[in-house]
Amino acid sequence: MLLRLLSVLVLAAAFSGCASTQMKSQNEQMESRMTDLEKNLQAKDAEIVDLQYQVKDLSSKVDTTKPSESDQAPQASADQAEPAALPGVAEISSGQIVRVKVNPEKIQRALKAAGVYTGRVDGKIGSGTKQAIVEFQKSHGLKADGVLGKKTWEELKVYLK
Repeated sequence: MLLRLLSVLVLAAAFSGCASTQMKSQNEQMESRMTDLEKNLQAKDAEIVDLQYQVKDLSSKVDTTKPSESDQAPQASADQAEPAALPGVAEISSGQIVRVKVNPEKIQRALKAAGVYTGRVDGKIGSGTKQAIVEFQKSHGLKADGVLGKKTWEELKVYLK
């Protein structure tokens, strides 16, 4: 009787050891899979950001290829005409980098004062300015989308003083 009980205990211990080994192996596989999924997610996030930049760039190219006013039909009346933009002030547009009415030179001077822009202050918002906006947004805990909106400008304009 004692021998039977002892053999049952030995078998039970052997099977429980195998089960814990199997669970440990499954946990390792799951952790490995989670790591792979996290890497894939980060790669997809980077791809999305890249695609957003491409869309913005293509949008700005489309804006520059619109027909000139002389190619368009005349307007019905002067009341329907849109107000002219102020010279040297960036327009608000969903397809542009700058979404606040600010002189582009001021933006570049503020970015330069913040230490994220190394280009010339020429009033032209290009890829260097866009990259500086992204760097500024990252360093100030803002959404790093490369678009100068209200929140980014509120943080950035402090550097003009």
